[in-house]
Amino acid sequence: MRGYIGAFSGAKAKSISFRGPIYDLVLSHSYIRPDVMALSNKSASVESADSALANTPAGHSPDNPAPLYGSIRELFSHGFTIDWATMGYVSVTHLLCLIATPFAYIYAPAGLWQVMLGWSLLQAFIGCLSTTVYSHRLIAHGAARSVSWPVHIVFGFIGQILAMQGSVRRWAALHVVHHGIDRTGQHQHDPYSATWFSSVWRNFLWSHMLSHLFHHPESEPKERAFKAKNHPALVWQDRLYVPLLVLWNHLFPLAVGFYLAGWVGALCLQVAAIGGFILAQHNTWTVNSVTHMWGFTRGIYSSAKNNFIWFGPLGEGNHHGDHHDFGRDYRNGFGWSGWLLDPTRYVILLLNGLGLVRGLRRASKEQEANIVALRQLRKAQAGVQKRLWDSWEERLDELRGEWLEAAKRWEAFKAQKLQLQSLSLPRLELESRMDKLKADMQAAKHQMRARKEAFFAGLYEMRAAQYAI
Repeated sequence: MRGYIGAFSGAKAKSISFRGPIYDLVLSHSYIRPDVMALSNKSASVESADSALANTPAGHSPDNPAPLYGSIRELFSHGFTIDWATMGYVSVTHLLCLIATPFAYIYAPAGLWQVMLGWSLLQAFIGCLSTTVYSHRLIAHGAARSVSWPVHIVFGFIGQILAMQGSVRRWAALHVVHHGIDRTGQHQHDPYSATWFSSVWRNFLWSHMLSHLFHHPESEPKERAFKAKNHPALVWQDRLYVPLLVLWNHLFPLAVGFYLAGWVGALCLQVAAIGGFILAQHNTWTVNSVTHMWGFTRGIYSSAKNNFIWFGPLGEGNHHGDHHDFGRDYRNGFGWSGWLLDPTRYVILLLNGLGLVRGLRRASKEQEANIVALRQLRKAQAGVQKRLWDSWEERLDELRGEWLEAAKRWEAFKAQKLQLQSLSLPRLELESRMDKLKADMQAAKHQMRARKEAFFAGLYEMRAAQYAI
């Protein structure tokens, strides 16, 4: 079987075209994300990113690509076929959920409806959390350098099964391809694109659900990504996915329900379990649909957006633009709002504190500043006349460079501090060197903030000049 049961399941924004030094920055290795570079094609060069932008149709950009198809029916002539096994299973479980749930609650033995409700909500929560923490950040993006076997077993062999998202290995491989197109511009390979069609409703239906009900044409990026996810835990979970699905989503709730209230209880808890994984499915699917279609802050190289308000996917939904601009970060958003709106990062930090995952990856201050600056420059260019932009572009690029240089200097001092702490030095010498280093770090931090303020002051001055014309 394929899809979720077995193998592969598979307001238009104004476009900005950077040129000059800022355009060169976008195409440089300092911006192209290391995780996408590694996961897409290790031998690829920056020229491929340049080509992806250069070949973008007029009126479109990497974050707003041209539609590929006029209707969903066109997919059949491009190698897509319906995955009848997955289609049948998803259809039957959704119909059962809609039809049987009211009857199950009405005819449930006394006191069992509370168990049913708790089961559905708990399964949905565990399934969503396992998808966000494990399948997404730890496995697909390698947010930690080391993941222990207990994490693989609890989140992979139990939790992720409850989410009914397909095997972790295949889920992660498809997600790698999804992010890889940010660099290559090959949107035809996106397994759940929200930009393939010219109409909003088609894009929503396809990215949210229909893409998982089709066999997609085989592709080299998908095959390469699948082979790269070769940890033994992922290989065995992929092989055992169907038996694990039957065990945790059907046999287990039937057995518990039978123990509590006989056959009626068994059927009631089975309906509750179906409701639980359907909630988990649609909650996580909104990351592919809602967060790529609606939001306030667009990513640089993708259709992903920060909308700051969609909390359902436990932190995956509200800073999705940040995530696509630096996917390997164990966090899913920059700044204070990222800390406030991302509960998944706290689970990862807890696992790290317990020693169950090690070597968390995150964007540096320089990389964060780079992403923020590029977004601000794109926004600024869209709001001023071309003549004014041309006269200010070089100056703004200088201010950006000064900000990034200050951030890089602060990061260097931070690395020196970690290195100094690892040395075996006499106590007085260590304290003396540490005090000097802390002073240097404080000065570098103040300089970094000052350079950031200077950059934003330059943007403000350019916009003020626009009104003065």
